[in-house]
Amino acid sequence: MRRGATPPGEHPQAPAPHRKKVPAASVFIPLLLLAGTGHAQGTHAVAFTFDDLPAVRFSSVAEAEAITVKLLGHLRALGIPAIGFVNEGKLHAAPEVSGQLTALLEAWLDAGFELGNHTYSHMRLFNNPLEQVQADVLRGERQTRRLLTARGLRPRYFRHPTLNTGPDLETKEAFERFLTVHGYLVAPVTIDNDEYLYALAYDRTRARGDSGVVGRLRADYVRYMEETFRFYEALSDSLLGRQPAQVLLLHANALNADVLPALAAMAAGRGYRFVSLEEALRDPAYGLPDRYVGSRGPSWLVRWALTRGRRPAEPPGIPAWVRDAVTAPSPPSRPASPSSPAPWP
Repeated sequence: MRRGATPPGEHPQAPAPHRKKVPAASVFIPLLLLAGTGHAQGTHAVAFTFDDLPAVRFSSVAEAEAITVKLLGHLRALGIPAIGFVNEGKLHAAPEVSGQLTALLEAWLDAGFELGNHTYSHMRLFNNPLEQVQADVLRGERQTRRLLTARGLRPRYFRHPTLNTGPDLETKEAFERFLTVHGYLVAPVTIDNDEYLYALAYDRTRARGDSGVVGRLRADYVRYMEETFRFYEALSDSLLGRQPAQVLLLHANALNADVLPALAAMAAGRGYRFVSLEEALRDPAYGLPDRYVGSRGPSWLVRWALTRGRRPAEPPGIPAWVRDAVTAPSPPSRPASPSSPAPWP
């Protein structure tokens, strides 16, 4: 998520039956993956957050529903609190099925999870006028706020698209004041990653029917995420002298719907317990000053380091073979990350 914009879901074509409840036991969950890992007694904390609801890429309501059912089934069975950040523009990509796509957001709430605002159209603050982004935020809360209000709740958290918080401090601070006025807290990320490239390779490889590469992508994705966890743990120790409650960025995609149990087992094996975003943000680290601005959207650990005048190393990269698995050009709204990212300012 560091270097581009998430591609919007493709326009739904085939409607699925109207709203279904998402049963926790609708998908087989290998709970034994977590046995003996210290899940409940973990010494570290991590919040799982999912961007681009109702789903990242889907060609039909049925496909988006399948991702939602499996993902929510895993989260409930594994006891992972979670929040999903919504791009409401996806609900209106095909008006005839907008109600069925909205029902997938209701499924998140029915399963006991929270929803947040990710703008209507995944609009980045870096290269759009402040007033236009503010309007996109308000446009992006209409259905979400209605669904939450019906349950006696309200939207509380905003996640910046591509984690970009603005081109300069004046814009960044003005936007943060706007969010405060409208009742939002910024949802930061400490464990950032390029999962979206694995997910894009996964979708395209599955479409080609290459089962061997599909299996390899699943396994290497978990390996890559463990390497990423390790990187940000080391940066936490170096910068803060301790491990804060981490916030993990993921997306509502087919890859995570298939691999979440193994990803959770990896985190539990590293001593993590799973907490809500609300609980994670109680950590005093999230009160540290953040004066980073620029074209990229780095982890808040990187922002805190840069604010202190430190230049951290680059996070782990994506293997060349994974990039090769993405044979078609990436959608214009989210180009593939360059091999050599721009240096930290």
